[in-house]
Amino acid sequence: MDVVILAGGKGTRLAELTQETPKGLAPIGDRPILSHLMGIFARQGHRRFILCVGYEGHQIADYFGGEGRLPGTDVIISDSGLAASKSQRIADALVHVKSDRFLLSYGDDLANIDLSAVIAQGERTESIVTLTAVQPLSPFGVLNLETNGRITGFREKCRMPDWINGGFMSVSRQIEGYLALGELENEVFERLVVEHRLNAYRHQGFWKAMNTHKDYLQFNELTDRGELPWENI
Repeated sequence: MDVVILAGGKGTRLAELTQETPKGLAPIGDRPILSHLMGIFARQGHRRFILCVGYEGHQIADYFGGEGRLPGTDVIISDSGLAASKSQRIADALVHVKSDRFLLSYGDDLANIDLSAVIAQGERTESIVTLTAVQPLSPFGVLNLETNGRITGFREKCRMPDWINGGFMSVSRQIEGYLALGELENEVFERLVVEHRLNAYRHQGFWKAMNTHKDYLQFNELTDRGELPWENI
């Protein structure tokens, strides 16, 4: 399957890291997060990438067109400019998509996701979009609290009870007829909900997004210890 990756944002919450460099090139260990992300797909046989760029997109094009190219992959750059919405970026990328269904990912999430399971669920349910639902770890310590207020202990790194959109989506080309409705996670997904064409695959394994400088540091702490859980599929 072709893989469309949304990598056009500025990553403003990463402060000094993205003042002159796109978020997708923020380093985790010895290579950018986009390279780690593309490796997840490539190891599972999906090696044709359409990178949707915007902010400093020429840097991403230069990197993956040169020293950063993953062996055996085909990389196409789709540049929709700085102001384009996700829906517009996907619409522009569809010009390059050859497969009837394609994989869609945000450019800042890593997971040990079984892509074949996501694809299979999308095909089985005939959904237009099957996204990966995850339960992120709580950023705060959790109290074991009794009804009388007595604290009996503390828990760190607890999974939150609710599910969120973790990306890693299997998408039908039929999405093209919905993209003009508005932003992807709002108008487009809301219409698919009404039509019962949006589905979720529950992923219980590792998942983490790089939204803040703290996330960036945590990713690099993992690699410093030699831990790359997103590669353990």
